[in-house]
Amino acid sequence: MSRPFRIFVAVFSTAGPISLYVVVAAKARAMTGPFTVARTAVDLPTFLGKGMAFFAPLDPTIAPMMDAVTPLIRWVVVLLIAVSTYLACGLVTRRTHPFVAAMVGAAAALTATAIGDLLWWATLVVRVHTAPAGWYANEALDHSTLLASAHLTLTGWTSDALFLGCLLAFTNASLVGGTSLAILLLNRLDRDADETQVAVVDPESRVPLIGDVRGRGANLALAGVLPVLVLILVNGTQAVWDSYSGRGFLALLRVFLSRPALSPPPRERDDVEYRLTHEIDPNPLSMDVWVYRSVLALALLLVLWLLLWALLPGLPSSGHRLGLVVVCWGATIAASALTATSDVLVGCAISDSPTGCAPWESLGAQLTSSLRFGAAWGWLVALPVLLARRLFDTDTSTDTSTDTQETPVHEPA
Repeated sequence: MSRPFRIFVAVFSTAGPISLYVVVAAKARAMTGPFTVARTAVDLPTFLGKGMAFFAPLDPTIAPMMDAVTPLIRWVVVLLIAVSTYLACGLVTRRTHPFVAAMVGAAAALTATAIGDLLWWATLVVRVHTAPAGWYANEALDHSTLLASAHLTLTGWTSDALFLGCLLAFTNASLVGGTSLAILLLNRLDRDADETQVAVVDPESRVPLIGDVRGRGANLALAGVLPVLVLILVNGTQAVWDSYSGRGFLALLRVFLSRPALSPPPRERDDVEYRLTHEIDPNPLSMDVWVYRSVLALALLLVLWLLLWALLPGLPSSGHRLGLVVVCWGATIAASALTATSDVLVGCAISDSPTGCAPWESLGAQLTSSLRFGAAWGWLVALPVLLARRLFDTDTSTDTSTDTQETPVHEPA
């Protein structure tokens, strides 16, 4: 995609969030009471409300330390949406399929809001550690206690940024995909009009794609899955399980690394009585919990590999490193969200509860956890993809230079 089109799409991608910002702020000012939205999602309108609530004024009683900082973070998120969309559009060429271009646009929106969520958490940690004792509810709570309980009191608001990313992903996908489709149609019309004339080769039509070499897209996707595999193996260790009961930064680890895990099967017999009396905190030695977590982790790896395999072959085989980071980051968030959604729907379908099953009641918490996992670790997926692409490009250039060497010609005596 040429630079003027990239700028055009990036500007229009920020128009939606800014309009949403203005509408929500005006609605909040017109209300007599504070702007509130249900934190436990029970239906689709609530999910949409959680996304729009990111732009609403924050109630000072929820997070007094963040009340003065959140307006700035909101505008940073809007700026990140423009920047990430511009970088991602650099991967869209005339040869890129419009559906792949749409997924690239969705990944840009997810990445931008994910960075905003991480920025909010980083600001919270800094402000908590620099605040004097006794600032919270007039109680002399130490910093470690506040950080340990942060995921219980503050994740409800910060998840609004992640749900905003889901909301903007659909609009951004339509914008980038529609622009790519329009460019494709215009290119075909120009080609039909000039077919009787000397063909002028468009530089963008000659850009080599990753999918031009058979198997390269699958191999790059496999490289991107490796960091997530390492993370879920680490999450399955006993040391990580023990750290969840800690305080401070160790407790915050549960916010960003909580669901997918791979570990050896339990060695001890399942304690049924423990499971019946501790329903909120399942026994990690339980065989059914181990099977559930293992299947969920393997499903995440499979969905991430399939999503990367669908995206990468349609992208350029060189250049645009930051754009590729944005796409891989957003793909990780999308894969985590799809896995969590499938988990809730399948669990609801096989449930034999006499009262029935309401998937919206549990999808809110599951989706928040999965989105935050992708937001925190999605950038790791891009590192091996960039390295593997560079290695493939080096091998290809070496082979090409070897094949194109001039063969010496010996003149007869």
